[in-house]
Amino acid sequence: MARREITQYFDDIDGTPLTDDQVNTVRFSVDGSDYVIDLSEDNATRFLELLAPYVEAARPAPVAGRSRARVTGGAKRSNSRRIREWAQAQNLEVSDRGTIPKHIVEAYNEAHAS
Repeated sequence: MARREITQYFDDIDGTPLTDDQVNTVRFSVDGSDYVIDLSEDNATRFLELLAPYVEAARPAPVAGRSRARVTGGAKRSNSRRIREWAQAQNLEVSDRGTIPKHIVEAYNEAHAS
């Protein structure tokens, strides 16, 4: 027995049947929620025209997933052991693991400047 699935599109505003070539899938977001709506060419144009003044006045939102570069005063792993040993010899408080405080790294760099 053969099985055939048929996908039919309808304009989500007025219910008009649409072919694959006629459907305009419009994605938009409001208050942090994302939406998708299937529209005819006319309704898609109307929708975008209604939004146009708001889009023109708006500013782009930050892209999700991107983060700013992290600025730290920490040391590279290759120097961490040496910095920790030096700091302990100077009676400076430094943990055996984790980020070395910026002021300790700076003091180490000053003491070892050429």
